[in-house]
Amino acid sequence: MAYKRNLSAIIIIFITLLAGLTHAEPNDAASQFLALPVEGDPYRVWFDKGKILYSQTAYKEAVEAFSKIGKDAPPEILDESLYLTANSMLETGNYDDAGSYVNTISNKSRIYPFVLYTKAMVNLKTGDEKIAIDNLEEVSKYVKSAQTEHLAHRANLTLGFIYLEKEGYTDAIKYFSAVPKESPFHDKALFGLGWTYARMGRWVRSIVFWEELSSSYPDSPYSREVVPYLGYAYTKLNAYGKAIEQNGSSLTYYRNMTAKLSDLKKEVQNISRNKSQNQSIDKLARIAALLGDKELSAGLRLYAGLVTMEEYLGQASPGISYEIESLINTSKKKRDDILDDIYKKALAGLEHLQEQILESSIDTTLEMVKNLRLEGGGQISNDMIFVDHD
Repeated sequence: MAYKRNLSAIIIIFITLLAGLTHAEPNDAASQFLALPVEGDPYRVWFDKGKILYSQTAYKEAVEAFSKIGKDAPPEILDESLYLTANSMLETGNYDDAGSYVNTISNKSRIYPFVLYTKAMVNLKTGDEKIAIDNLEEVSKYVKSAQTEHLAHRANLTLGFIYLEKEGYTDAIKYFSAVPKESPFHDKALFGLGWTYARMGRWVRSIVFWEELSSSYPDSPYSREVVPYLGYAYTKLNAYGKAIEQNGSSLTYYRNMTAKLSDLKKEVQNISRNKSQNQSIDKLARIAALLGDKELSAGLRLYAGLVTMEEYLGQASPGISYEIESLINTSKKKRDDILDDIYKKALAGLEHLQEQILESSIDTTLEMVKNLRLEGGGQISNDMIFVDHD
């Protein structure tokens, strides 16, 4: 069925997203920052440079910075530099080297739960699914620590989608259900639970979770995915009256979303004209989340990384050298260009989403007509029978 094909694609995309962010455009300031001399303890300087470059998604340069850190560096610096090197390798598709680096970190390290998650992502990429599952199950046990509870929820969520794709529905339900309401991943867990029960043909349970998703998280892209299927789920239960009612609710949802998107477009146009950066960053981040747009998120991450670099350079030495001042100015120009690009992409994304929602609204209206026919038992009434009186 169509919904099964769509789900397979959604699961693959979702697990890929959990593995890491999409690359941003190359950052010209990264190589300048890497080469710039900075005063201070060499290991700390290279470590700070590497982290800043990593935050800018300048993974090649980040690896080069971390490579300057010797094995006699303080353990907390050494472990995190190896971990970020592995993540950089993972982001650039160098999975074998990523595995080699991450495997050198002791299980006694304070960052070991995060190391385990990276191991899982490497193993998923290299096809070692069983080992990846073992890694994720171990990560999921760190739920009691405030520093790692979100990581544990993320591991549970990933396990849920893996088992859903493998048709291990009992395990999928177990792991999705382990993501609590307080988690930032709860909307995705509800999405997964609904699809798991749909795969099992248990439509009542699907409806329960999908209705909770759409009512509690109306702006979530996952809510938009399930809204059209709620009417279908009621139809599968022969509850045609509820299907019609749900289709009416869907039309209201689409109308409200269209209005919200129109307002957001006006706000983006205003902040683009006013160049109010502090106001725009938060707004653009919310729009990126609403659209589920990886490019917008990557651009915003690069923007934040450049801000961090500028702050670091401003405190790097007692006197600002010409090289540092030049790099800060280059970075600011780069940030202006990034914002201009993000404004354009955000507007285009909002307009495209409006078109999609309009199409979904039309599809829902047609489905409502179909359900009205079903409500009548699918029978042809007498006034629809034409008799030849010749």
